[in-house]
Amino acid sequence: MKKQLIIILSLGIFLILILFLVFRNSFFNETPTIKYSKLNKQKTIAQGEWISNLDSLSGISIRENKIAFFKNMEFTSDDIYEYQIIDSIHQSNGRDIKVGEFLMMKDFKDTICYQIINKNDNSLTLKTDKNKSEIFKHKASKK
Repeated sequence: MKKQLIIILSLGIFLILILFLVFRNSFFNETPTIKYSKLNKQKTIAQGEWISNLDSLSGISIRENKIAFFKNMEFTSDDIYEYQIIDSIHQSNGRDIKVGEFLMMKDFKDTICYQIINKNDNSLTLKTDKNKSEIFKHKASKK
């Protein structure tokens, strides 16, 4: 008789725990996190050439809202994209939290995104592969 009572109480506690986990947002009036992206306030990257730290003949060329990655100091018209800087935002309990900044490049058939790790007037660090990053240094214009 005691064993049956212990089993019934254990099942009851387990069921209450499962219900609590499923409906905990309702119990505490927590609002779900809303994830969205929006255009970054600093919409552009400085124009000119940005040279890769991995290969001095590779990098990025930026003109107005256009971007092209080049290798051996060359690129074709197929390598040119329009770009935007996008902020990834999580909104929870009425607060917006910026969780990332991304370089989004578009052409007629494709969209490519790179996470921006660091960005200033002289240096741009992009997360290019799974866990690899590449640093690009701005080549000062000579006039």
